[in-house]
Amino acid sequence: MNPSAQLRREIADKVARTLLAADEAREVWLEGALACGFAHAASDIDLRGIVDGALPAWESRIVDGVRVDLQATAPQRAEELRHLLRSFDVRRDDLGSFRRVRASMHDLMCLRTALSYGSGRWDLVLDPEERQGYRRWAVADQAEVAASLAEDLIGLVEDGLAEPADVVCRKLETCLTALECAAAGHPVLGDKWLPLLADAPFRPQIGPAHAETWEWFRPVQRRVTRALLDCWPVDDPLQTPPNLVAPDVGWLPQRYADGWFLRRGDVHVPITGGQLLGWLSTVSIDGA
Repeated sequence: MNPSAQLRREIADKVARTLLAADEAREVWLEGALACGFAHAASDIDLRGIVDGALPAWESRIVDGVRVDLQATAPQRAEELRHLLRSFDVRRDDLGSFRRVRASMHDLMCLRTALSYGSGRWDLVLDPEERQGYRRWAVADQAEVAASLAEDLIGLVEDGLAEPADVVCRKLETCLTALECAAAGHPVLGDKWLPLLADAPFRPQIGPAHAETWEWFRPVQRRVTRALLDCWPVDDPLQTPPNLVAPDVGWLPQRYADGWFLRRGDVHVPITGGQLLGWLSTVSIDGA
């Protein structure tokens, strides 16, 4: 941890001890980037108290010159969030659970990072199975974002709107980095922390330089596919992929509880794991 993070951890210790000693909370959690060891010189401290009964109306406070944001949460709400992490039941014909989870992704990120204070130390709140559950949902969420951005790119490139397409490409690069971080088991923190989490340097590299062939999009397809395969490995033998019209143009894979799909806009083509590997080989002509 850098000095800014170290200072804030010490302040978090002090506030947590105070809340617990006064019986204002049954547990105190540290959340967000600071719980992962990241902070900068202007970072706030995010603490959550797990409180029985009526929730107090806590206000933020300044401790040793640093703002501490306090939130109170009922144990039932914390358990509801943990329940979401214990299954991955999204299906192509029933996206209700996916919508519920996506609406709670920020809260789930806070829970994924949460450390509970006790006996002078901070311990992880989630068990390994729950952390794996967050990983699945975060990867699926970022893959959905990537598919939505790809849909925008199709329309912008086809209409020759180069500057808006460049803006979407920059957003897509950030999304791909977040996707790869999620696949590696990291919580998806704010965009500013992605360069510290990413395995590869954070440098925008995609763009429709050769829009007429869409070969520039193949690195996007490979990165999304490999991130999904990190989370859901496939041992099937390679099979011939479905015969897609323009297989480069905007197609991306998705993985739901009922299997694999190739998606382009609102079109979803069910495929086997072996067909996914076959399709990946067709978009890996440079061997990358």
